[in-house]
Amino acid sequence: MSIHPVLKEHSGELEAIVGKLVAGAGAARDAFNRHSRRRMEELRTLNRTAAQELEAALKKLDKEMALKSEGERAALTRLSSIYTHMQIIAQNLGALVDPIQKKIKDGVLFSDKAVSQTNYLFDTQAGMLRSVLDIIKTDNEFLKRYAETEARNLIQACINFATEHETRLIEGLCLPQAAPLFLAILDNMRSMGQHEVEIVQLLA
Repeated sequence: MSIHPVLKEHSGELEAIVGKLVAGAGAARDAFNRHSRRRMEELRTLNRTAAQELEAALKKLDKEMALKSEGERAALTRLSSIYTHMQIIAQNLGALVDPIQKKIKDGVLFSDKAVSQTNYLFDTQAGMLRSVLDIIKTDNEFLKRYAETEARNLIQACINFATEHETRLIEGLCLPQAAPLFLAILDNMRSMGQHEVEIVQLLA
């Protein structure tokens, strides 16, 4: 059975969850750039709510599966996997709180290049999540291919940015105290990209 009819049935809760993840990425970006504690709290709240909604959605699916045919259960199992990948994305998004909070608390300055690269990742990440939501709504094949390519590009960008950062650190163009914070952001962004690839493949 195609997964798309199942997605339509659950589109309301999917849209609510992905919407919170997109808003969380925006809050993280603002907190990073403006040293905004208010936006940091918004990130925490959005992330916590998304996690609760994902847990509730998975429990609901478990109950549904017991009442469905074998073909319908297969599609619901794929949806359950999508929710599980979203849970990990939410965990990675929540993990951005620590490095951003340390940046704010200690007044750590990033190099202009690191700021630019971090903002690129925030923007790309929000765009990826919106693409996932659009795929859920439209089942568009072109968008699926585009989203998977973008997610793989994001993963590669994280790897490239880490290598470039090491060079800047050696050349004295980056403060040593900024290094672990920047690398933590890259690690979480890369993990989010990997799980977005998995989601897009499950939507195929």
